Amino acid sequence: MTEKVRFERRDHVPVPLIYLDSPELLANWYVGGLLWALEKGERALGITCFDTAASMGFDNGRAAQAVLRAVMDVLYEHPEAESLTILCGDEASWQAYRLCWNMWYAEHKPPHED
Repeated sequence: MTEKVRFERRDHVPVPLIYLDSPELLANWYVGGLLWALEKGERALGITCFDTAASMGFDNGRAAQAVLRAVMDVLYEHPEAESLTILCGDEASWQAYRLCWNMWYAEHKPPHED
């Protein structure tokens, strides 16, 4: 299932006009969007991640943990999904999501930097 996931880093991605006060609510928001897309017949899925510490007041690491668990559950429960692109719109989300992904899902762990 992890082979279906790819990460992209892109600057100047707009933060959605939502306010959620916990990582779990953010994860549920992403899951709702993915399930809606699947119901509409989409098979190439995507989410856009952003700096939750700056915009919502909770830690990026906690957000990444909750979101990655939730979206991977969607992929496991819906094998018809062909791919999931995780687009990170800033450096903080890129680092948090990649760190969490590498700890839990990466087949080969990247080398540690000093």
